[in-house]
Amino acid sequence: MNKLLSSLGVALAVATVSLLAGCQLYFGSSGSSGGNASGGSDGSGNSPPGAQCSMDNSCAAGCFCANGVCTEGGFCATDKDCGGGFHCDAARSSCIPNAGCTADAQCKQGAMCDIKSGACQVTCLCGSDSDAIRAGFGWCDEARGTCMTGSDPAGACLGAVTCTGGMPVCPDNQVALIKNGCFTGQCRAIAACEGPPACGSLQHEDDCKTRSADCTPIFTGHHCHGTTCGTSPADCTCDDTAFTSCEAGSVPMNVIPVD
Repeated sequence: MNKLLSSLGVALAVATVSLLAGCQLYFGSSGSSGGNASGGSDGSGNSPPGAQCSMDNSCAAGCFCANGVCTEGGFCATDKDCGGGFHCDAARSSCIPNAGCTADAQCKQGAMCDIKSGACQVTCLCGSDSDAIRAGFGWCDEARGTCMTGSDPAGACLGAVTCTGGMPVCPDNQVALIKNGCFTGQCRAIAACEGPPACGSLQHEDDCKTRSADCTPIFTGHHCHGTTCGTSPADCTCDDTAFTSCEAGSVPMNVIPVD
C-alpha cells in the first residue's frame, strides 16, 4: 500500500512539473502563485496555467489568455520560435496566437488578412507598388505601407485601354488609373506606380521631359511662319506653342505648326 501511495505521489509530482513547464515564471518572489484566492488573475502577470484572466498580460510569461483562462504557448525570442498560427510577443517573450481577422486593417503594418484562415499573414513593408512587386507581391497598400497579393483594387498605372471612355485629367506628376481595360476616373502619383507609365499616359510637359530617354513631347504651334512649316521645325517660327501630347520614341518633328 505504501509503495502504491509512493508511486501515485511521484506521478502527481511529474504531472505538476509538466503543467508548469510552459509557464515556469509564474511564481512571485515569495514563491506564491500571485493569483487571487479564487484562482483568477490579479493583473500582475504571474497567473499560472488554468488561472482566470482578462488579457495576455495577466498571465505568466510563456502563457496567453484564451477564453478567460491562462493557457501555455511557450517561450520565444522571435516569431520563428513559435509554432504555426502563433507569433512572438517579444515584450513578454511569449508565443501567442495570431490575431483573427476579417479585414487587412485589423493586421499590423507589414501583414495582410488571409480571409480563408482568418489569420494575419506577414508580407513586407513598402512605399509604392514597385517596391511590393520587387519583393514578389502584387501591389502596395500605401496607406498601411504593406505589400499585398493579387492586383490593386483601385487600378494600375499600366495596362491596355479597351474601353471607349476618355482619359480623366490628372494633376502634374500623376497618371490616370486603368482597371479591366477602362479608366477608373482616378489618378495616382507616378512615383507610386508599379512601373514607368506609357509615354501616352503622361499628360504634362514636364512629366514627359523627365522621360527624355524614351518619350518625346509634342507641341502645337500657332501663327507659324517659315519655309519648312508643316514639314519640319528647322525653319519654322511660331508666335505661340502648346504642349499637345507625349509620344514614345524620338519623334522627328516635335512641333506641329498651325497657321
